[in-house]
Amino acid sequence: MSGIMDDTKPDAEAQETNAARMSFGDHLDELRSCIIRALIGVVIATGMCLAFGDTILEIVYRPLNVLQHETGMPTQLQALSPQGPFTSYLKVAILSGLVVSAPWVLLQVWSFVAVGLYARERRFAKLLAPISLGLFAAGVAFLYFLVLPIVLGFFLRFNATLAAPTFEPVASQTTDTPVGRIPILGEDPLEPEIGDAWVNVTTNELKIETERGTLVMSMERREGASAIRSQFALDFYISFVLMLALAFGIAFELPIVVYFLAWTGIVTIAEMASARRYVFLGTVVASAMLTPPDVISQVLLAGPMYLLFELGLVAARLTQRKSSD
Repeated sequence: MSGIMDDTKPDAEAQETNAARMSFGDHLDELRSCIIRALIGVVIATGMCLAFGDTILEIVYRPLNVLQHETGMPTQLQALSPQGPFTSYLKVAILSGLVVSAPWVLLQVWSFVAVGLYARERRFAKLLAPISLGLFAAGVAFLYFLVLPIVLGFFLRFNATLAAPTFEPVASQTTDTPVGRIPILGEDPLEPEIGDAWVNVTTNELKIETERGTLVMSMERREGASAIRSQFALDFYISFVLMLALAFGIAFELPIVVYFLAWTGIVTIAEMASARRYVFLGTVVASAMLTPPDVISQVLLAGPMYLLFELGLVAARLTQRKSSD
């Protein structure tokens, strides 16, 4: 092997590798075992996510709900069909199961790759496995805490700027009849009486107490009329967030891929460095394929992907210098 690793291997290590080398059938058996273990992990993770679906839904909703509250919009999502909430619950459990089990699946990939490596390389692969898990988690956290607020905030504010058409006011007769006032409160009263009405400015809701309970109407705070009301569909929003989480988690594995290619000598550091323009184009294409069709999320994924490629090159160079000293 060339690149970071030395071309010469100790005879004992080579003999050990040759003795442990699998036949083609053994490789197929190992691949089947890795796939089965990966699928079992996906099924277990999906089952756990089904049990905690309400909590996962609350976590997924939170970035949007916070922005809706800050912009004075109703903190709600729409169900476009009778079975919408139920199917969305199943969808969030399945997609969350894929996201949660992705580190386990990566471990199975590493275990299969390690079979064809030398003993020294297998030991090093075991060190790369936890790093790959950390990078996946970092990608999901980067999306949740930074990218989602930027993307959702942009679209919410952009939709609010689309002005609605104006109409001539309807002629009306003015009177001296006083206009009733509704209390504006920061929180609901502890014991409202039947017939009481108030506005909760914390939740942006108009509430009226009745014999059968409290009637609630969501309200929107805005300076002027807008042609579009940003109240997203439940299933579309869940797919948007969780598919982005999976995409960012996988994209953040790029430093491991770059380092592994250089370390094994499949592609040298110099060759990857000279192909920067093609790598940049590849990150743009990959981000367009992994994200929804909007420029904001594509840019927010392509930029970190290219920086992670450079990070992988830096790590490979540092290891090469340390090996040569």
